[in-house]
Amino acid sequence: MDWITHEIAIGNCDDALRLDVLRDAGISGILSLTGWPNNANNVHGIDWRCVELIDGEGNDVIRLKQALGHLHTLVTTRGNVLVHCMEGVSRSPLVVASYLADTAGREFDACLHEVAQARGRLNIQPGLLDLRRAYEVAFKAHERVFTPALGPALLLASD
Repeated sequence: MDWITHEIAIGNCDDALRLDVLRDAGISGILSLTGWPNNANNVHGIDWRCVELIDGEGNDVIRLKQALGHLHTLVTTRGNVLVHCMEGVSRSPLVVASYLADTAGREFDACLHEVAQARGRLNIQPGLLDLRRAYEVAFKAHERVFTPALGPALLLASD
C-alpha cells in the first residue's frame, strides 16, 4: 500500500484484506475496482464501495464516472481511503490519477506521472488509457465529478 496523497492510498487485494494494517493506517473507506471483495456492509467501520472495472478494453465511461464519484464521496466523508484492484498497478492508478486531474483541473498525464512517482510501479493497460480519453470526450471538464477545490486531498503524500 502506497500513499498517493495524504488521504488516498493505492494497494492490491491483499492490502484490502489486512484489517489490522488498514486500521493502523486510519483507512476508513475502500474503493474496490475488482468486484472482489465486494463487502458493502461497512465491516469494522470501513465504508466499502465497489465499481468493477475490466483491466483492459470493454469498460463504459459511466463506470469510470461512478468510480470517481465513489472516491470523491469516500474522501470527503470518510477521510483516508484505499483504492485497490488486483495488483494496484493498472486500474487503481488510472482512477486515482483521474480523480486528481478532475478535482484539481490539471492534465491527466501530469497526475499519472505523480501517481507513478508515489506508487513506484505502474502497468496501466492500453484499454484503460483509451477509457480515460473517451471519458474526457464524453464529459467536459465542468461535467466531471465535482468541484475543483478539495484542499488537503490534493496534497501529494510527499508534500
